Amino acid sequence: MGWWIGSPTLGASEKVVWQQLANRTQGGRAVGGRLYLTEARLVFVPNRLDALTGGKRWEVPLSRVRALGRQSPDGGLFSGGLRTRLHVDTDSGTELFVVGKLDEVIEILETALPS
Repeated sequence: MGWWIGSPTLGASEKVVWQQLANRTQGGRAVGGRLYLTEARLVFVPNRLDALTGGKRWEVPLSRVRALGRQSPDGGLFSGGLRTRLHVDTDSGTELFVVGKLDEVIEILETALPS
């Protein structure tokens, strides 16, 4: 949604309902970008520089999110592990994100999940 960070590809009737800058732990590094919430999915889009150096887009349908929570710091210097991170459990594994106002983010995302 800008020149530095691209937009998520949306379906015909899909729209972004929330977004926030975030770093996604990818391997041993934190990839900078933006986390988007639509009515149907959670999507991460890396910034253009990180995308050029191997940062990957990521998405998951909200129906496949099993749990949200806090991941305690693990000391990972370049992976965002010096901070408490957003922990997203899905059918296919776990994703970690560094976000500001973590408790508010968890509340917003939990509200969006299907019952």
